[in-house]
Order: sequence, then structure tokens, then C-alpha cells
Amino acid sequence: MKKILLFLCLFISFSIFSQNLVQWSDDFSDGDFTKNPTWSGMSENFIVNEDSQLQSNASTTSKSYLSTPSEAFEDAVWEFWVRINYTTSSSNYAMVYIIADRADISSDVNGYYVQIGNTADEISLYRQQGNSRTKIIDGVDKSVDTNPVIVNIRVTRSKDGTFSLFRKRQSDVVGFSDADFVQEGESVIDNEVQGSKYFGVLFSNSSTTGKAYLFDDIFVKGEKFADVIPPEWTDLQLVEPNQLVLTFSEAVDISSASFHVDNGIGNPVSSMLSEDGMTLRLTFAKDFEKGVIYTVEALNVKDLAGNPLTNTQKQIGKYEFPKAGDIVINEILFETANGVPEYFEIYNVSDKILLLDNSYFAVRSPSTGLFSLNNAFPANTILLAKSYLALSSDPDLVKEHFDVPSSANILKANRWSALNNTSARFLIAHLDIRTENGLTVRDTVILDELHYNVKWHSELSTANVALERINPKNRTQIPTNWYSAAPEVNFGTPGYENSRYMMPDTIPPVLTGLAIIEPNKIVLNFSEIIDISTATFSVDQGIGNSTGLTVLADEMTLIISFDNDFEKGKIYTINILNIKDLAGNPLVKNTYQTGVLEPAEKDDLVINEILFDNYC
Repeated sequence: MKKILLFLCLFISFSIFSQNLVQWSDDFSDGDFTKNPTWSGMSENFIVNEDSQLQSNASTTSKSYLSTPSEAFEDAVWEFWVRINYTTSSSNYAMVYIIADRADISSDVNGYYVQIGNTADEISLYRQQGNSRTKIIDGVDKSVDTNPVIVNIRVTRSKDGTFSLFRKRQSDVVGFSDADFVQEGESVIDNEVQGSKYFGVLFSNSSTTGKAYLFDDIFVKGEKFADVIPPEWTDLQLVEPNQLVLTFSEAVDISSASFHVDNGIGNPVSSMLSEDGMTLRLTFAKDFEKGVIYTVEALNVKDLAGNPLTNTQKQIGKYEFPKAGDIVINEILFETANGVPEYFEIYNVSDKILLLDNSYFAVRSPSTGLFSLNNAFPANTILLAKSYLALSSDPDLVKEHFDVPSSANILKANRWSALNNTSARFLIAHLDIRTENGLTVRDTVILDELHYNVKWHSELSTANVALERINPKNRTQIPTNWYSAAPEVNFGTPGYENSRYMMPDTIPPVLTGLAIIEPNKIVLNFSEIIDISTATFSVDQGIGNSTGLTVLADEMTLIISFDNDFEKGKIYTINILNIKDLAGNPLVKNTYQTGVLEPAEKDDLVINEILFDNYC
């Protein structure tokens, strides 16, 4: 019984090991690259020559590739032979992808590759993440500075992610031949890319080197990546009138999946998964409508390892470009210290779903008032109705410092210009591009503008303290509609509702300016927008009640007219009654004195007292 049990355990262990182990080779001795294994790609630019070697066969300048499925990743070894019958350069080199997440290795692959040749004439190992390439093992310069280049290459990767690169050159030229494998550079641990789907070869040729590249004796062995990471639903796009495009972080299995959209849309009538398994297009029987926010549900979506999708819902709607009045500046941090980044926040006050392409933030020049559209919102930024968005040069630091909730919507600005610590005219704008009578018309629409001032703060120490808008429906340029963020939120609420949102206004308006304009007018300046619906104005010494009233554009300045003229040399008392701010707070002081101003003449003023010795 024990022997049977031992045999069963060994059999199970061997089966698991066999299922995870990947091993394959190709020496092209069958004279073909379309089977055993199957290579695909730009096959018209490759042949198997009479020496049973995979050879380039490009008739023009190109970057040509072939790839074949390969999942070797853990405790793996990759070996191959490369020959280049030309001197390598920035336009003549070979690349062998040992790890790739897609078949088209000429595209934005995630993986690792060995490059043979470049301006440094070296053999190096690179990591590629999309269109970003990083050299992780820097080979010896000039190691392949010979013609032809003939080299066997070996790359190993341990389970902890340690890569090592080796070469064994063959040459009649002294100094370019190795008796055994020689390590290039230093071993390095790199786990930025996880898992592999393909192995591939690529060459870059000029017009005269289309047949100069040869590959052979490929051997690959290793275990598959143990994938326990669930897929992520990374993007959702609406394609008018009735389609949705879902993008995932990796290839997915939708064989048992179901999809549903609320608000009367229902289930899709058809679905189409892309070749790489990462993009899904759903078509519905009903069209999507403007102004409606739809919830899209994706159930039973798994990656190819069986890990289920964790985030199964997203919201979407038909986008519109913003117009004046749709968005307001809602919060701004313009004075920072100790490495905390600046930020600003906007709020969508409309019922629209806004697409912020061609939208910008800027600061007017203090001398000319002009501004440049250099700082754009990130491409494809969507702002749902009644929602917030904060932009910063470093969102992670902002999130950390202000300890924001997970719902906070903070994005990284592609460019950032430092804000003035005391005052500036900050604005957000949209570039409206349209066609009229066959001509392209571009109009800059100011969505909102804030001339902020550090004096608006309620806190004495203003560094790392954000200025918050109290009521998004009130006009932007009202000083009393702004207040320092509360200490309870560490003085900032980027990307979510302000700590001072709809804070009751209990501060009364103040008369900040009073002057007589000859012959019969008085100018009054107030600290905030005022309500004059029941206000009355009167002046003593025979002037009487006001007979005319003009409210200037800022709604904080009044020009009051009287039937009688003011006289020089008299002190007048003006009574102001029933003046309130928009919150209903009344003017506290109602009586003020003024007179007609005159320039001082000789003997009008005398020196009346002086302290000339203040020694103590």
C-alpha cells in the first residue's frame, strides 16, 4: 500500500512538473519555419537557406520579425546562434525577444530582448514596456565590432528574477573569438514584466543588408509563469451609436462571461475579442443617449490562467466637449513646502459627461494678460456630471500627504508650470476646433478663471494649505466664497468634495471704499457681491435721497446719483440701509462721513507736534 501511495505521489508530482515545464528547439533542419514550431509574422522577409539556417530576405529597408509561442519564464534558459554579415550600427542590428506578451514583437511589447549590435557594437539585454525600453545588462562596447558577427548567446533567468547574459563569439579576427561562454555585464534582478507568451527574432536592415542576418540552433527551456494576478479592466470607451470597447491588462477568457448595461440598454447582441485577447468590442441593439450615465457590468471574465476579474463595474456615457459654465475651478494649492506638489481641482457643475481633450490650464501674464495653451489635460480624460478631478505633477505624493480616500480622482499633468505663492490669474480653457465653410476655425473658450490671492486664506500659515471653494454655484471671483481647507483633512481635499463645501456664510459685507464724484455722485465699494433689492441711500445737508443707482460688473461697486450737487468744504453723512450680501448678512455699520476732496495748498497744513528725542 505504501509503495502504491508513493508511486501515486511521484506520478502526480511528475504530471504537475510536466505541465509547467516548457522545452522546445528549432535548428530549421526541416527546411521550413511554418511548422514544428510555427513561426509567424513578416514571413515574406525570411527564408530557410541551404545550410538550414533562418535567413533574412528583405528587398528593401525594413524592420522584420518572426515569432513563435513560448511560455518559458521561471528557471529558464534561452540559447541561440546569430550571424550578421555586415558591420552593426544604429540601422543594422538584430534583436532576439526571449520573453514577449504578444506575437507582433515590432509593436509596443512587454518583455525582454537581447540586442546584437548598435552604435556601441555591443550585446545587451533590454526590458521593454510598451514604447519604453530600458537597458538592464550593459554589454561590453565593441564586442561585436567585426564583420561578420558570429556569436552564440545564452540568457538565464532564475525564479527570483535574476537575469544573466553570456556570449561565445566565433571569428578569425584576433580578440573576437571566445573559447567558452563569457558573461556580459553584471547579473541583474528584474521583475517588472511577468510571464511570457512568445519568443521572436527581429532584424533591422538598410537597403544593402536585406540578406545579412541569420539565426539558428534555438533552444528554450523553463517553467511557465505561475500566474496568480487577476486581470484588470483598464479602459472603457463608448463608440457611437451603440458599441462599447473594453480593454483589459492581459488576455482574457470570455467563454462563460456575461455583460449588461443599465438604463434600458441590456445585454449585447454581439461581441468580438481582439487577436491578442485584451480588447473586447460589444454591440447593443439600442443606441446610447447623451447625458445618461450608464453602468456596465462584466461578469465571469477571467484571464487565461483562470484568475477572475475583480473590478466588474464601470460607468460610461456619451461625451461632450465642455462649454463656458460647465466646469469651475474648485480648489487650488499654490503655495507648498517640504516637497509637497502643487495641485488644482475642477468640478463638473453640469449634467453632461465631459471629454477634456483640447482642454488646458494656464496662468495669465501679469504684464500683458496673455496666456499660452501649453499645459493640456491628459488625453481621453472623462469628467462625469457632478464629479471632481484634481491635476498635479505628482499625484502619488499628493495622495500620500493629504491621505485622500480611494475615491479621490487625481491625475498626473503632462506638464506643470509653478504657481505664484501670493497671487495669479489661473484659468482653464478649451480649444474649440470646428469646420465652417470648409475652413478650420479655432476658438479659445475660457471655462473658468480665478484671480486668487493668499490674503483669502483663513489660516495664518498658508504653506501646504489649499484654498477651497465654498459654493460651486456662486461666482468664482468672490473672495468670501473661498476658505482655507480644514485641519481635519490636513488642509486639502484634492479630487473629492471640499471640506468647506456649502459652509454657512456668517461674515457680513464691509464698505471698503467711499468717494464723492462731482457734482452729484458717490461711489461705494464693498468687500463682496451685495444684494441691493431693498437698499436705500440718503445724505444730509440738503442732498436728500438717492435718485439713481448703477451697479458695476463686479457687483461689488455702486455709483449713486442725487438731484443736488455736493459742495466743497462740507462734511456729509451718508446713511446706507438694508444692504446685504448674497447669504443675507447685513452691513453692520450704516453711517459714514465724506466730503469733496481738494488738493492741499500752501498754509492749509501746519506742523503741529513733533517727538524728536525718543531715548529711553
